[in-house]
Amino acid sequence: MTAGPPLAAESMLLDAEDCLDRRHLAAALEGFNRAEASGADADRCAAGRWMACMLRGDFASAWRESDAIRRRGAPDPHRFWNGEDIRGKRLIVRCLHGFGDAVQFIRHAPLLRDIASEVTYEVAPRFVELAERFAGVDNVITWGEGTARTTPQWDVQIEVMELPYLFRTEQHDLPILERYLHLSDRVLDGVAREMGNTSRPRVGLVWNAGGWNPSRSVPVSALAPVLDSSDCEFWSLQGPDSASTESSFAPHQLREVAAGRGSILTLAAVIAQLDLVLTVDTLAAHLAGALGMPAWVMLQHAADWRWMTETARTPWYPSLRLFRQRRQGDWTGVVADVQRSMRAWSREFSARSIAT
Repeated sequence: MTAGPPLAAESMLLDAEDCLDRRHLAAALEGFNRAEASGADADRCAAGRWMACMLRGDFASAWRESDAIRRRGAPDPHRFWNGEDIRGKRLIVRCLHGFGDAVQFIRHAPLLRDIASEVTYEVAPRFVELAERFAGVDNVITWGEGTARTTPQWDVQIEVMELPYLFRTEQHDLPILERYLHLSDRVLDGVAREMGNTSRPRVGLVWNAGGWNPSRSVPVSALAPVLDSSDCEFWSLQGPDSASTESSFAPHQLREVAAGRGSILTLAAVIAQLDLVLTVDTLAAHLAGALGMPAWVMLQHAADWRWMTETARTPWYPSLRLFRQRRQGDWTGVVADVQRSMRAWSREFSARSIAT
């Protein structure tokens, strides 16, 4: 039986991970270095440093941690990408994580098309109709009974979230910063007809991030001050599973598009018709960013690495603005910040409408 790391090294590693959870990034990085030097698991320390580096926006250092982890690992017998050159290869990109992850990283599609001989994207059945509308995506297949398309021959497979690593993406060279999702007039016109006309600013709302990480969700009652403080027309962008909570918004006449409810393509088309999206960390934020639409994202204090820390903007999506918890679990300050910003935004919107 192999002995584990010394107790002191394990304690150092736990302390470093605690610093990372509290977003004390400099202390976390120092702690992971000391823990590894004392005998803690090298891959676990590298993974912690990777996360800290991505949160700091230091993507280049994060990729070096990925290199170190890959060098220590055995070659993948399933032919997942292991750092090899993909030029001239037949590539299949597997979208196996969340839909938001696929939206964010499929932006690399034009770059892949330029260097690989053939690129196929394998996505979940619900994502097919949207995947075909991203710039650079030509071949899409899916899985599941009655939906599978013939899988082409391929040389290398890669998970879509690995694409930034493959291209060693850094902040200054993020590909296709915005508007890399293109919807047809037919899709947009159908949604526009159902939504009708209005002179008021339209705001889409997402408060529930789902069961995978409930800490991302804002209590529905907490958002009442935002709806009360501005003369906006609010539209629900929640999925069909959130119907029970929408009754809380009845006094505010929260609206929704009934046709295509639950369709990701319909959600994207609705977002394209709005003036602003107000959302927690979920698919709607990624769709708004890919469409180049303005969106405000309400983030928990220990937000995901893609949103970094201590910044109101993200290099991944220039059209997004970030509102952060000051303390983990406390949405009061976020809602107050959004309320003030919404008042100012709606006044500016009205002034622009009068001027035009």
